Amino acid sequence: MRSKKIGGSSRIFGIIGFPVKHTLSPHFQNAAFASLGMDALYVPFEVASRDLKAAVRGLKALGISGVNVTIPHKQAVLPLVDELSAEAKGIGAANTIVFSRNGKAKAYNTDGEGFIRSLKGELKINPKGRSVLLFGCGGAAKAIAFVLAREGVRSISFVDQAEKRAKELAAKIKKDFPRCGTKHIPFLRSRIDEEALDSDLLVNASPVGMHKGDPCIINPKALHKDLAVYDIVYNPQATPLLKEAKKRGIRASNGLGMLLYQGVLSFELFTGRKAPVSVMRAALKKAIT
Repeated sequence: MRSKKIGGSSRIFGIIGFPVKHTLSPHFQNAAFASLGMDALYVPFEVASRDLKAAVRGLKALGISGVNVTIPHKQAVLPLVDELSAEAKGIGAANTIVFSRNGKAKAYNTDGEGFIRSLKGELKINPKGRSVLLFGCGGAAKAIAFVLAREGVRSISFVDQAEKRAKELAAKIKKDFPRCGTKHIPFLRSRIDEEALDSDLLVNASPVGMHKGDPCIINPKALHKDLAVYDIVYNPQATPLLKEAKKRGIRASNGLGMLLYQGVLSFELFTGRKAPVSVMRAALKKAIT
């Protein structure tokens, strides 16, 4: 790709997080801008938690057009913006901020919808009526639980090493979606295995699997033939969980699709234009191989 000619009229977008050097978002967002001939650039901004408030003010002051928000700022950023979308408010976390020309900042959450698009696209799964076992109860899990409940799953069982987080998220989803059955599961291998055997969709929304030496999050013997597995980790592309699922011929997907589609939705919020999905997918695959 030829280098961009950046001038005074160029629109600047980016991503804030800590750390953020590893992010793949610039690869596919800049590919999308180039494909559509847009005078725009997407760059990473590494922002420590202590600097978040100043950073949001600075982004406004500098006329930045929009940013994605990643770990650890998805929840902390909410009180720093002027307006929340219905999804960001309901989920309690945001991954996208759009700055209007008058300097107002509106936060959105495209993580959940990105997950659903990937679930239906990569795994060909309609979540309606399914029983879900969800590992992790952080920002990404909140978005996933929200959209799964909205889509009409029968139940969600929450598991987190911090059991208080699992209990709180289960209560929130039950309050927001009374028809969705919810419960928090003690972080005990035997109870988790029992729950897996009664579930037909397992979602790992925790970081387990990202690092060398990480274990499979569940006893492989609990991965039964009627279970589908979605691991939001995308690097490595084959986590211990996904390897075990593959051995058993279970439908399974990593988180590349979720990353792609949340970025597609963010692009459309940023620009008001339809995203070139095939271009973004190709750029993402190239960046990770």
